[in-house]
Amino acid sequence: MYVLPSTLTDRSVLREWIGRNVLLLLFVTLCVVLGVAYFNFFTANNWILILQSSVIVGIMTIGLAFVMIGGGFDLSFAATMLFCGAVAARFMIGDEPSTPAALIVAPLVGAVIGLANGAVIVFSGISPLLGTIANSLIIRALGVLFVMETWMEIPGDASAFLFIGQGALGGVPFSVYLFIAIAVIAHIVLTKSNYGRRLFSCGANPRAARVAGVPVPATQVVSYGICGLCAGIAGVVNVSSVGGLSAVFNVSYLYDVITAVVIGGVSFFGGIGSIGTVVLGILILGVLKNAMIIMNLPHYTQNAVGGVFLIIAIGIDSYLQKLRGR
Repeated sequence: MYVLPSTLTDRSVLREWIGRNVLLLLFVTLCVVLGVAYFNFFTANNWILILQSSVIVGIMTIGLAFVMIGGGFDLSFAATMLFCGAVAARFMIGDEPSTPAALIVAPLVGAVIGLANGAVIVFSGISPLLGTIANSLIIRALGVLFVMETWMEIPGDASAFLFIGQGALGGVPFSVYLFIAIAVIAHIVLTKSNYGRRLFSCGANPRAARVAGVPVPATQVVSYGICGLCAGIAGVVNVSSVGGLSAVFNVSYLYDVITAVVIGGVSFFGGIGSIGTVVLGILILGVLKNAMIIMNLPHYTQNAVGGVFLIIAIGIDSYLQKLRGR
């Protein structure tokens, strides 16, 4: 039988446990409340919908987490996703469509864009916020020029390419498996590799990292490359999911990714974050959006609720940084 802590030490342990698992508790509480309020919330179809609708945002959120953990910031990932989606779509239309080329080249283009983006930010010393906004405008314009059409449709016989976003294995969308694989790889890179340790040190204290021999600029530039790679993969999944590409820029991806990464405990101040909590942040946002759809809330109300959560998450992050003395 579970006994509530009766000593000061026990209570301290409990507070520490709650502090470490606050996101998990929030996620479970949210699910329980919605499960009670809506009988179809816990159905398999609804959870498949939640997971599938979270994949594109989730992949880009993981990429942004790398940049923020390293002490940087990036607002160009959504534009990079659009451009890489256009690259993939171009390979899939015409007389000789090539699925392998689309799957390989588009993410690599995203990585190159990310590396170039990071090099400009890191070596010029300009503000990551302003620099990536400017780069985003350029990338978005290039993406629109690359599309050159209101809508680019993928041929229906491109089954291998369309399977990525529309296919399923064992009743679970293939894109969900892809997201899980990316999350596992990202977790291993951050926790088990020398690069992951260097990235955390760059975000926590870049001056001390330099003294310790960490190549801070190169480490941070690579984080932008990882963000671009994830945006490129998300672009491929997006085009495959809808069977085409629109030149219209979907700005909601930008807000959703930033909200998910902050809810997921990645600090704007750098040096703090984990893929586990980021995935929880993605799921919490996905559950919230699903609940608002079930409640038939208008789109502008959904955006407002997302904005409120973002403000709360940023406020909590700032408060925690003050407690840490940063």
